[in-house]
Amino acid sequence: GSGYRIDAVVEVNGKTIGIEVDGPSHFIGRSKSPTGSTILKRRQVPSIDGTELVSVPYLDWIKLRNDKKKKQEYLRKLLGLKSD
Repeated sequence: GSGYRIDAVVEVNGKTIGIEVDGPSHFIGRSKSPTGSTILKRRQVPSIDGTELVSVPYLDWIKLRNDKKKKQEYLRKLLGLKSD
């Protein structure tokens, strides 16, 4: 394997997808620009492990507040699943 740790791994329609929760340390300063190590991980995991990676940037997640329905909808969309 690539040696990277992935925050969560799910199987969607027979496909393995890694979910990365990207906190502040994954971005340059307070920008939305990912750090070099985050970019490298996003490239290497799919090419070495064959696992698609999706990212949940902390700024996006915070905007959803404590709305469980919105958070579920966000994740479903990210994973390419239809809405309820």
